[in-house]
Amino acid sequence: MTRERVYYGMKIAIVGAPFYPVPPKRYGGTERVIYYLIKGLQELGHEPILLGSGDSTVNCEVISIVDKSMNFPLGDDKVLKKFRVKAAAVEAKTNKLLKKIAPHVDVIHSHGFDLKDFGEYPNITTMHTCMTFEDMGYYKNRSTMNFVAISKNQKKAMPYVPDIDVVYNGEDPEKFKFVAKPDEYLCFFGRFDRDKNPHLAIQLAINLGMKVKVAGKLDFEGSEYFEKEVKPYFKHPLVEYLGEIGFKQKVELLSNAKCNLHPIAFREPFGLTVIEAAYCGTPTLAIKRGSMSELIEHGRTGLVVEDFFEGRNRIEECFKLDRKYVSKRACSKFNYINMAKGYLKAYKKAINSK
Repeated sequence: MTRERVYYGMKIAIVGAPFYPVPPKRYGGTERVIYYLIKGLQELGHEPILLGSGDSTVNCEVISIVDKSMNFPLGDDKVLKKFRVKAAAVEAKTNKLLKKIAPHVDVIHSHGFDLKDFGEYPNITTMHTCMTFEDMGYYKNRSTMNFVAISKNQKKAMPYVPDIDVVYNGEDPEKFKFVAKPDEYLCFFGRFDRDKNPHLAIQLAINLGMKVKVAGKLDFEGSEYFEKEVKPYFKHPLVEYLGEIGFKQKVELLSNAKCNLHPIAFREPFGLTVIEAAYCGTPTLAIKRGSMSELIEHGRTGLVVEDFFEGRNRIEECFKLDRKYVSKRACSKFNYINMAKGYLKAYKKAINSK
């Protein structure tokens, strides 16, 4: 049977990273996407195999690239150096394990692992991060690899990589709780670093005289920023710091918020928390960067603004939005079945290219 005809019951090697389990216990956007992709592919009649951390609890075959997920450490350069050495060893192990199964699967789907040595096999790589100057050479030198962007805006940043498909991330909206009448607080959920700018969310809330609840992940890249720009606000009576929370706490936070705040300072390729809040009916006020204009229907599911000074003067518009419509749009457009169908199209294209 030729590869062109292998479109049903496909066996798909999904290559994750060693840093978080699938699904993640707390933070881990890419791993949550992988979890729902596997779920969607299975429901559509395919057989995914995960190469990921051994403590993953996803319902498919797991080939362990590391026994237990190795979260990014908080520490000095010496600690980080040891971590990078271990990560390099895991990468080499992943390469070895993937070579064993590559001849026996229909397509390889990477979520960050470099497939440059696997160009003879049908393959795609999802780009989960924003572009840098260093990335230009990387992508130009991998002509045997097929790339998928997670937003149209991200694709626009890569005109030097031809024929990139776009597949939006998606989760299961039924796992989230719709709330028609929220509480009187604003929320921020995300990494505590200068890309996400939580201090601006806090400043906005204090200026409005509204309570704000902030939660998310702190890693070594954001530790200095967190200590100087964010932590001092925790003494303020309007600010409630929740730390790195689990899924149930996240749903409670997002669903009961009057508005989700997303003051990003980078070209964000997607933004899972925006659609997670929307599942719950909660609109988002976001800085107009990256994919925000694709995730947010301006004036109907939230607002995209030039800065939070403008946002401060317009946030009342968010409070008046129809939360049922906010939820309906997100549930129909950004769900895991749509995501899985989008990737199946990309798999077919990769198979036909060989």
